[in-house]
Amino acid sequence: MFRNTVLLCACALLLGIYSVTAGSAQNKQPPAASVTSHQQNKVNVQLKAKLPNYKGPSRFLGRHALISFSPDGQLVAMSGTNRTITIWDLKTGALKATLKAANGGISGFSFSPDGHVAATRDYLDKSVRLWDVSAWELKAMFPGRKHNLETKLKAGLTFEEEFGPVSFSPDGRTVLSEREDDLVAVSNVPAGTEQLQLNHDTNDHGFAKETLKALFLPGSTRHFLALQSGFSNDGRFVFTINGDKFAKIWEADTGKLKTSISNNERLYRASFTPDGTRLLTVEQQGGMKLWDVETGQLVNEIARKGFLEDLMKSYELSPDGKLIATFHLGDTRLWDAKTGALKSKLEGSETTDATFSADGRWLATASRDKKTAAKIWDVTTGEVKTTIPLIADRSLFVKFSPDGSMLVTTNDQGVALWDAASGELLANLSEARYPVAFSSDGRTLVSGGRNNTAFLWEIPPRP
Repeated sequence: MFRNTVLLCACALLLGIYSVTAGSAQNKQPPAASVTSHQQNKVNVQLKAKLPNYKGPSRFLGRHALISFSPDGQLVAMSGTNRTITIWDLKTGALKATLKAANGGISGFSFSPDGHVAATRDYLDKSVRLWDVSAWELKAMFPGRKHNLETKLKAGLTFEEEFGPVSFSPDGRTVLSEREDDLVAVSNVPAGTEQLQLNHDTNDHGFAKETLKALFLPGSTRHFLALQSGFSNDGRFVFTINGDKFAKIWEADTGKLKTSISNNERLYRASFTPDGTRLLTVEQQGGMKLWDVETGQLVNEIARKGFLEDLMKSYELSPDGKLIATFHLGDTRLWDAKTGALKSKLEGSETTDATFSADGRWLATASRDKKTAAKIWDVTTGEVKTTIPLIADRSLFVKFSPDGSMLVTTNDQGVALWDAASGELLANLSEARYPVAFSSDGRTLVSGGRNNTAFLWEIPPRP
């Protein structure tokens, strides 16, 4: 599942919030720091290959770079220069393919669940292309949205996430794409043909009027279209939202509207919980709510509007589907994903990022307090299990290895690997930068870097 740990850039832009991501200083030479070089690491991490023509994240919070592994673990896709996608052999570091859009570059990528097909989404019109992975030949193309003046006015100045996923159904037989302002197309992957359309139907909902107000009345709140959709993990349902006050849930095989959720604020993010029984929605002004998928009824409010300065908050769903972590401006809370009840507030988290371990037992938070690099929390008790000491600079990103034995932290001086149980520094990779990702077996780490170069690192098994 695509990580939801960044703010929507349009909201950040409209509210005047600018920030630097952990990978923003790719072209700056890091200052000297008293950290261990990777030649002196306790775990002998080896550089396997350098990957050229890599493009990291921009300087605005919310713009991602891409690292995506194929299901068989043989390939890794990365964001390339000029908004391309580069495909690399994970073992050898050899370039397999470079994927390009017709114009304007690419903003979305996913491998299909079986790994036989890859999907890209064009940045400008959101058209989706399917690629045969065996030969990297174009298999099909599904047209996107008209990029006319009306659409531009409704969408506003939305600097979306640099790379997000393209939504495949869990069985890989269908894929979602945007059509027009309100339409989501469900297309058949093997046939390469459109199967049905889901019409979210905002009926304008005041967008045109609000656009004119925002243009001519200083201080007016600017709302915008932000069409999003996604499958439930069991593939039965699809949600749609579009910056209005409704979330709609559809039967994925028939396109029949199952339920329409009516909210009192505009919705700009949504996710099914892993068990598919709840839909989590996020409002522009900070409110988050949990809805019953079967009935469309409100289950509970979490991270209510008005708490933490009326800003959209980041969240992470635990892999076991039991918990939701919300975090923003140093306030981190754990909520029951079934009932929406507050489980615990993690005092002193001071985080900019949070991630669950694969078994859902632990939550790691990146520290912004300049005293620690990260903290690992017991989600049952809400207490700190491990404190990771600070090196060089505050950490802005954290990630567990697949088995949970190691934690990665990143900052503008490098990437550090830690023993998750003891907090001991295992390795510091001074050349590496955010983003980072482990292969499924935990033996390869892929990282960004400076000067348009990414890296493949080999991690030996630990005793």
